Amino acid sequence: MSILVLNMTCCASKTKIYLNLRKKEIFWLIGTLTLTLVLIFLVFDLDSLKPKSVTDINVHDTYFVIPTFYFVVSFCVLIFFGVYLIRMLRRNFKNKTANLIFLAANILLVLKITQLISILNAFAQISETETSIRNGLMAFSNVLLVIQVFLLILLTFSGIKTGLNYIKK
Repeated sequence: MSILVLNMTCCASKTKIYLNLRKKEIFWLIGTLTLTLVLIFLVFDLDSLKPKSVTDINVHDTYFVIPTFYFVVSFCVLIFFGVYLIRMLRRNFKNKTANLIFLAANILLVLKITQLISILNAFAQISETETSIRNGLMAFSNVLLVIQVFLLILLTFSGIKTGLNYIKK
């Protein structure tokens, strides 16, 4: 078993944090990062990792220019969520590192869905939006809200199961 040591400087004092990472966990983390990078290159191209790259979206007569960084981060969060959800469920919440990575990915996914819901609601409030488009946006926003509630319940359940597995006796 190898132990990863991180040195952190805070308020001019040195603190060492010991993370108990086994080689298998490090390989899983590196493998997930590699999978994420390969999929980003396949979906978004090499230019997506440049700081000033943008994605252009044309909706009716409005032209949106969105930094590609937002899509890449969302894509990474989805991949990490999926991989570590499967790992966590297969190991029955016994792998502490996988559980913590899953909890972090779940929180980030909930935040990304919150951002998407607010964007959809803003588009629905525009006065020039047709009624059918407005109804579709609101319906999709409601579906995302249900998914978000499910993710919050899953976050609570996995946090409780992780805590129960690691209570010191």
